[in-house]
Amino acid sequence: MFEPSRRTTALLRDARTIAAACRAHADALIARGMPSHAAADLVARADALSQAQALWLADRRSGLRVESTAVLLADADALRDDVTALAGLALRKSRDGLERLASLRDGEGIAELIADLRDLAALARDAAAAFEDINEDPGALESRLLGVSRKLEAALAADDAGQIVSSAKDLRDRLAVLVEDAIDEVRAFAAVAFRGDPDNARRGSFAVLSPRGA
Repeated sequence: MFEPSRRTTALLRDARTIAAACRAHADALIARGMPSHAAADLVARADALSQAQALWLADRRSGLRVESTAVLLADADALRDDVTALAGLALRKSRDGLERLASLRDGEGIAELIADLRDLAALARDAAAAFEDINEDPGALESRLLGVSRKLEAALAADDAGQIVSSAKDLRDRLAVLVEDAIDEVRAFAAVAFRGDPDNARRGSFAVLSPRGA
């Protein structure tokens, strides 16, 4: 797994500083073998890292989960069973009602579970009188079914966001390592180009505020 060895913000700051120094002393560095496009490459990598960092932060915020998807799935499945049993009792004298109930009972998969909850909510609304006959509040049942289906949809969306967060973080970390490598390469050329140089300011312009491994 790729991991940056310093904070991304500090790394971006150092990348901009080193790129500026690289441009300012390009002739001396190129004379020592540094590729002429090194500064541009460093800036491009830093820009990509900055974008990946922004994506990761945005997806991290949107991917936070409030409830456990596993718990919600269990609750939703139990609710479907409970309301299906109530509907069977309420509609026992209605052939059409029982056929409608049979068409939506026990769908397989999470998408089908959500659909069943919504269909049961519609059934409670459409057959309100039948539910009232068995002392059940059809409005309350409809509201509960729709509420659980929405929570389940939101939790699944958050799970998807969590996967995106992981992908964005991996991309950010890989780019961070590439930026670190580019900085180290330029600094290595600078160390040779300005070895023994009395101009401390010129050597110091290639210093980093957040050394690798810090």
